[in-house]
Amino acid sequence: MRITVLFGLVLTILHLGQAVAQPFVKSWDKAFGGSADDNVESFFLNSDKGYIIGGSSLSGISADKSQPNWDPTLQTQDFWIIRTDSNGTKIWDKRFGGTSSDLILEINPTSDGNIIAGGQSYSAATGDKSQPNWDPNLGSQDYWIIKIDQMGNKLWDKRFGGTLFELFESVEETSDGGFLVAGSSFSPISGDKTVDNWGGWDYWVVKTDSLGSKLWDKRYGGTGDDLLTDAVATPDGGGLLGGYTKSKFSGDHTAGNQGAFDYWVVRIDGNGDLLWEKNFGGNYNDWLFALSPVSGGGFLLGGQSFSEQSGDKSEPNHDPNPTGSDYWVVKIDDNGNKIWDRTIGADEVESLSYIYETSDNDFLLSGESYSDFNGDKTEDNLGIEQTWVVKIDSSGNILWDKTIFTNGHDEKGSAIPLNDLCFTVVNYTAADTGGYKSEFTRGDGDYWMVKLCDITVGIDELNSATLNIFPNPTKNNIQISGLLTLSDYSFVIRSVRGEIVKNGKLTTNTINLTDISKGVYILQLKSKNQSIYKKFIKLE
Repeated sequence: MRITVLFGLVLTILHLGQAVAQPFVKSWDKAFGGSADDNVESFFLNSDKGYIIGGSSLSGISADKSQPNWDPTLQTQDFWIIRTDSNGTKIWDKRFGGTSSDLILEINPTSDGNIIAGGQSYSAATGDKSQPNWDPNLGSQDYWIIKIDQMGNKLWDKRFGGTLFELFESVEETSDGGFLVAGSSFSPISGDKTVDNWGGWDYWVVKTDSLGSKLWDKRYGGTGDDLLTDAVATPDGGGLLGGYTKSKFSGDHTAGNQGAFDYWVVRIDGNGDLLWEKNFGGNYNDWLFALSPVSGGGFLLGGQSFSEQSGDKSEPNHDPNPTGSDYWVVKIDDNGNKIWDRTIGADEVESLSYIYETSDNDFLLSGESYSDFNGDKTEDNLGIEQTWVVKIDSSGNILWDKTIFTNGHDEKGSAIPLNDLCFTVVNYTAADTGGYKSEFTRGDGDYWMVKLCDITVGIDELNSATLNIFPNPTKNNIQISGLLTLSDYSFVIRSVRGEIVKNGKLTTNTINLTDISKGVYILQLKSKNQSIYKKFIKLE
């Protein structure tokens, strides 16, 4: 067996807290579900460093679900919200809904310490829903928002819609304490809707006061389909609306499309008046799913692109055929002008869903990937579709990427950066134990969250030492020099998926590897239970 040390032989350990390399190691994972299907959509880091998680549930009282579904036949879904502590342990769970389907799509904190959740509802005024659907036959859905306190008690709820279909996507608190409620509408003037569509689907935004009462509503679109997928409030009381469009030179559109669907962003002021609009795309479909304000001005747009190098897209997809897609990230300034764009992916299907700016002004991207190790992806999937997390800097350069391993099919993966070089992921999965998942599924599918941390956190008093690794192919061992007192140290050898394959105390400066099979591993040395060093090794 031949030993190869990757990324060089000599490392000078740097100052406290500096990471030398990735990957990450799991701190904990938790699954939440009942006996049926429970579909997570959104979560945020709470003020107590715990988590608020929102989605929809078909389950009755079972496993982690403590309240019955409002539909006793269990054929329709309710909002299902969970609060946990910082270790993912459940504090409470609550369901909200009526007797038809109610699907939560976003949950956010409010400035008064409470929680706002929004989704779409087919229900009449039943259960927790105080206003009826505008369609008396309950065949179409309205926006539904609900405000709750930190104990999960309902404060108020509001419904907004017309007589046909509304697709809710976002609820954001505005600078005046009200809310921007955004999605897409197919309805004519009716119900809460005061303006007809330009054609097909249009973006539709409702502005409310702090108690959820409507102040105004506006629609934005053209004669094609315009589907809003995300919105962010801006400090001036307005917002940026984002989604994708097929409209050309009509209605509110001043430009033609580059291909099929393009990214389309609309900037509005506090009265809903359109300030500017821009579209970005290539020669095929480009679907925007995520927006993030950028510190110092501008915005980051992200989503899924099937386009080649064309139009506004400066880099080709990793799959040369239009059947594959990549993450596509576009940075714009405050006036909607493109600063740069980046294509990030591999040879199968990647779809970016969430963007968060980190404390060091980089960005954490998360979504789904079907690809194995190729292109920008450095790890194989364990299951079919996995959450894929990528960190980029302010210029769009990739800093690292991480695949979140389960043995199943995972969707709607969202990663939130933490302050201690860790991040937490929540996604929907039907996987049983395997990879990072330590618990069996409760029913058809569960909420699942996992926290991962950089294993170099905790560089200790040896931050001035030099550590050399000398592979010896004939003796099948690793020799270590540069440590002051061997008995102060332990070692861990992990697979790239994080599983420990060998560990122990350092009693000599040699680690024997004859009992380890061929593959790529991470060697980690620890002092006083803190990681001080790591290096990739490959056994061939």
